[in-house]
Amino acid sequence: MHQKHAKLERAAGGQFHRLELGFLGAPCGLIQKLCSDIADRLKAKHSIAYVDADHGEGEEKNATYSSILTDKISFQRIDSQSVINNSRTLLAQHDAVFVNGNHFKTDRQIVLVNEKKKESLVRKMDRIEKMEMMILDSVEKPFDFLEKFKNVPVYKIEEVEKITEQIENLIQKNIPEIIGLVFAGGKSSRMGTDKGEIVYHQKNQREHLAELLSECCSKVYFSGAANQVFQSDFETIQDTFLGLGPFGGLVSAFQKFPNQAIFSLPVDVPFVDNEMLDILIKNRDPRKIATCFHNPETNFPEPLITIWEPKAYPILLEYLSRGYSCPRKILINSDICEWKLAEPEKLFNANTPEEKESAKDKINKSN
Repeated sequence: MHQKHAKLERAAGGQFHRLELGFLGAPCGLIQKLCSDIADRLKAKHSIAYVDADHGEGEEKNATYSSILTDKISFQRIDSQSVINNSRTLLAQHDAVFVNGNHFKTDRQIVLVNEKKKESLVRKMDRIEKMEMMILDSVEKPFDFLEKFKNVPVYKIEEVEKITEQIENLIQKNIPEIIGLVFAGGKSSRMGTDKGEIVYHQKNQREHLAELLSECCSKVYFSGAANQVFQSDFETIQDTFLGLGPFGGLVSAFQKFPNQAIFSLPVDVPFVDNEMLDILIKNRDPRKIATCFHNPETNFPEPLITIWEPKAYPILLEYLSRGYSCPRKILINSDICEWKLAEPEKLFNANTPEEKESAKDKINKSN
């Protein structure tokens, strides 16, 4: 059968976010207040955005949400505390998005059971696909037509703290698992030989780094050029974005796994060890687009020894559309978690035969 479009792995979530929660079943004013109360309790730990239609109530100050997207019918407006141009990219950076589900269909729903909106809710039942909870508003129990959702948590609207705790649990459960990615497909022109085949630690560097990552990642892959496969038990993700170096390897991996975080390592770092990886794992901040080290030699973030969150994927693509393929430039201009390393010399890259021999001497002496 002819397939017109490529079959791609799709990012989780709906049209607004990976974790979008549509509140529906009550008057819009009540939904706005409840969402604001919840977001106000979450804002110290999480970045929350809000999506609604324009209700013609005038301008309001945005002190609760990190971003508000308002559908003005003829155009959309974003009021944001962040500085970024693309609205979809902006929403992708948040931990969750609350949506007025009376106006928009969402991937997940929180249903308010309100007598005044009973008939309206009946008409909106086709919007309910994954109900996360029910909230009783001045009623004693859910309506009979909600019986099939009897296994979801039910709260009274006054129990804002419990509702907030339940949403906090959803945010925590939505933190993506981490896969490892070793950039192993470079030409090694300065080294004059495949840097992945160099042995610093009893086995070739490619395998050594993959085994280090396997201790803290759910699965580990090599990043290779198109049509490049390495003889190994570790699988290879071949570049689908060509001629872009590590940037191409990273977006190619995200194309295959858009719902996982990616812990990347370049193959030419002989001093990387478990302690370094453990620092990034323990201090990972999934609220940011990436967690990385600060490199004092460049005075910039170290771009390739990095945990990249899935929310970085649309940002990487946006920069690519503007003609940029430098991971460091993206980190410099984004909201990241950056750590200083007590031994920054471990960030050293061995790119020439002289640097290779120097690294081997240091490793042999330390052993």
